[in-house]
Amino acid sequence: MDAYVCFKSNVPDRLYRVNYPGSQTAFSRTTGFSASDTSKVYDNNELVEFKQAIEDQFTWSSRASSPFISLFSDREHAENWGCKEPWRGHEGPSNDWSLHVIDTTRLKDTNRFFKLKQLLEDLEVKIPDRACQHIGGAFLCLHRIPIQAIIEERNPEEVKKGKRKEQSVEFDYLAEYSGSEQEGMEENYSTIFEKNIENNW
Repeated sequence: MDAYVCFKSNVPDRLYRVNYPGSQTAFSRTTGFSASDTSKVYDNNELVEFKQAIEDQFTWSSRASSPFISLFSDREHAENWGCKEPWRGHEGPSNDWSLHVIDTTRLKDTNRFFKLKQLLEDLEVKIPDRACQHIGGAFLCLHRIPIQAIIEERNPEEVKKGKRKEQSVEFDYLAEYSGSEQEGMEENYSTIFEKNIENNW
């Protein structure tokens, strides 16, 4: 397993975690994030088990205990995924999730990180089609992320408010338009903005 650990220089200084109900990764405001299995380490002769654990990590139906914590490297992707609340299926939004920003510079000397894209290429692991959207930017952290490394937390309303603020900045570029023409351009921007959220979770 250690042969596939990311070099420190390849781990972004900021990674993002969406905490949501039903996740196997536990969160505590005193200790931080903990994988469901905080002791498992795969030896060189357990490559098959290591590959299976990676596949299970990105399979919704799997309830296998995991030593990994899934992380996003792109904040917008994490926010969009959280706003979609895919863990709720067809039940509709509940706004009971949170976005956490992790400062990995506090962890690179102590924690082991893995890049999903590299694991898939090196180990020829297959993950479900539904999870393929995460291949480019997903990282896995082994076992724990201490609370000291979590430097920011946002609830759903704060995340959405930030997105609305970004949208209003976009509308500043419409100052040259007026009246019905400006309203039409704003509507176009809103449609594009909502479509991006829908397609990029």
